[in-house]
Amino acid sequence: MISVYGFGPAWGLPCISPFVTKVVNYMTMAGIPFDLKQQSLATLAEDSPTAKLPYITDDDGTKVNDSTRIVQYLQDRYGDKLDSHLSASDKAVGLAFQRMVEEYTYWSGVIFPRWHNEEVFETYIPFLVPGAEVGPELRVGLLAYRSKIADELDKQGMGLRPDADVLRCLQEDLDALSDFLGAKPFLFGEEPTSYDATVYSTFRHVADVPWDWAGRDYARSKAHLVAYADRMRARFNV
Repeated sequence: MISVYGFGPAWGLPCISPFVTKVVNYMTMAGIPFDLKQQSLATLAEDSPTAKLPYITDDDGTKVNDSTRIVQYLQDRYGDKLDSHLSASDKAVGLAFQRMVEEYTYWSGVIFPRWHNEEVFETYIPFLVPGAEVGPELRVGLLAYRSKIADELDKQGMGLRPDADVLRCLQEDLDALSDFLGAKPFLFGEEPTSYDATVYSTFRHVADVPWDWAGRDYARSKAHLVAYADRMRARFNV
């Protein structure tokens, strides 16, 4: 059985990472059995090819990292169970939305609120290190890691924007997703695709977090996306 390595679960989601959640979504939707394992952060740099999550190990020892490369590997090895009916044009549109969600919405709707806002970060800590007593030594490590993420956020550009503009960026992405989805059951019609695994994951990582912030509230106001998330949850129990 394939092992999927991630962080711990939270908020009714299998992992605090939208990328791990995406892989879990895809494998569940495609009917590929897997075992979700919690990665030790102490050995992450040694265990993961990029020191990031997710990564998978297959029965034959093959190790693959990066959520998109994992999905492609699974499609190649186990068959393209979700996307084979899509046209080349559909796949181009799906890739464009995937890139938007993973390279832009991720920063405005997931990373910025969790790591930029000090009060939210304090709320987030118990999900980062579940069950751990946050003593002085651990807190120093967490703050150093927060500084690392903040530096990445600035280099990406989102961290240099005013808070109101970050929110506007997120709202524009959510509007685009909602307008494209409309009343369709799934992004490309009656049946879900691998692109739904991505969009559904990121939407829930914006909408289902426990802290109050305007981006979460705006996501919850998008009726098409809320109904879409309900359909995905009802059908796949993820």
